[in-house]
Amino acid sequence: MTLVARASPTVRLKNLFIVLMCAVFFGMFFRDGYYTYPARNDLKVAGLVDNAAVSLPTKVKAQDWLRDGGWGKVSPERREEMNQALTEEERNAHINKEGWKGPFDVTLQRFLAWCLLGFVGVSLWWYVHCQRRRALAEDATVSPAPGVVIPWEKITRVDNTRWKTMGIVDITYTDAQGASRQADFDDYKLQREPLLAILDQLGEKAVNAEFLPKEEPAADKPVEDAPKA
Repeated sequence: MTLVARASPTVRLKNLFIVLMCAVFFGMFFRDGYYTYPARNDLKVAGLVDNAAVSLPTKVKAQDWLRDGGWGKVSPERREEMNQALTEEERNAHINKEGWKGPFDVTLQRFLAWCLLGFVGVSLWWYVHCQRRRALAEDATVSPAPGVVIPWEKITRVDNTRWKTMGIVDITYTDAQGASRQADFDDYKLQREPLLAILDQLGEKAVNAEFLPKEEPAADKPVEDAPKA
């Protein structure tokens, strides 16, 4: 009979949350950098035309800005020029500058948006990677991870030292080339109940393994929580 412990739902939900969080922040920064900030700046410039506190040269710049299509169509030099004009006007006439975002602010939002898109890609890759986790036990072999198949008799040590505190069982085995290698079974990464069944098989079929720790589990500890020889 084949026993399979697949990826833990806890890890799946955590990784899915990270993907969604990165996607949400990407959307927010992308919206601000490409839509909200430019549109808000154009509204700010439009308000300068009828503002009595604004100097005539700045009003002319504002009219030209609107006539030429606003933030999305004027040159970077024009954006910087308007940014400097508003700063000077605020210094001299105490204009409320709330809502205006300079070229650096807009560029920063766009840069952060594309960085977050990269995080979305990485988090999606990690989500898929974690979903491929599984442990599998068969009559003759055990597989702690995809691509790793170990005959029961090749396991030389089963270390339960970290089981009670971390839910991890470490194993040492000899591979096909005779080299000593290590693997583990982790109940945080894998479904716990199916994993316990696999660990029971480990205790029965790893006949050549040394089991650690040497002492017996406490009498009040359920057998399934402390795999042993």
